[in-house]
Amino acid sequence: MRIAKPLSNRCGMALVLTILIVSLLTITVFDIFHESWIQTVLASVYRDDTRAFYAARSGQDAAKLILLEDARSPIRRDALTEEWAQSTIPLPIDNEYAWIEIRDESGKINLNSLTTSRGFPNERWIKIFSRLLRRLEINEGIADSLVDWMDRDSEPRPDGAEDGYYSSLKNPYRAKNAKLDSVDELLLVRGFTPKVMDKLREHVSVWGADKININTASDMVLWSLDDDMTGEMVKGILRARLAAPFGKREDVKRIPGLSEIYPKIALSIDVKSNIFSVKSSATFNETVKTIVAVYKRSSSDVKTLFYKVM
Repeated sequence: MRIAKPLSNRCGMALVLTILIVSLLTITVFDIFHESWIQTVLASVYRDDTRAFYAARSGQDAAKLILLEDARSPIRRDALTEEWAQSTIPLPIDNEYAWIEIRDESGKINLNSLTTSRGFPNERWIKIFSRLLRRLEINEGIADSLVDWMDRDSEPRPDGAEDGYYSSLKNPYRAKNAKLDSVDELLLVRGFTPKVMDKLREHVSVWGADKININTASDMVLWSLDDDMTGEMVKGILRARLAAPFGKREDVKRIPGLSEIYPKIALSIDVKSNIFSVKSSATFNETVKTIVAVYKRSSSDVKTLFYKVM
């Protein structure tokens, strides 16, 4: 005769039930802590993102004040020896820094000058840009592609491309037939590859004026002003402006050889600037915020032409 052991069975069931309850409580507590941890991390990221954004924006405001103060100076020229032209300007904020970079867009070739306001080719600036391409060892034919991208007709130039080319691509589109809105737009134009852009980017703009500031232009841009510009003349300009920036464009004639070609470049050069690009960035913990903007400056105001938060 077998004797039942009800007490033993109950103990076993109680143990299983206890383990189950403890497991469920452990999972619940873990979920609560995990959710709390996620919320804490998100709040921290949002806090750092907000702080970095406002710090970068403060950098932009500081840059505008620097440019405005410079415009009110009695010195009527802009050069790389001035405060705004430092490689980076630190702005202390809450034991951290916002870093500011100001660049003169008037020291670059304005690609939008390759066509007139009515959309016709501007041969003087096309030649200057073509010389820049030659100096950088880039195929000069892409100058025709760029003009065709911006001009208002549908007739391709000798090395250019109009709708016929772009409509034949795997992902077709049409030529813009208008001015460029950004330098990156060049990647849509035939011949402007990422490799070409890497060489071009520091020498070109879509914001500059129709004159190049010889106090801030790169050696390649200076070299592109005329076919008769030599390497020695360019070195002479760079040395002279470092010692004493040009106060008026005629001062460039003091460089040996420049007096002879000055009449050919006079309409393309200046010593003043009014359009600047500003990059400001700030880092809080691992969060980085960067703002890129372009400003048009006068003696009384700084007008925003472009503003992008990254």
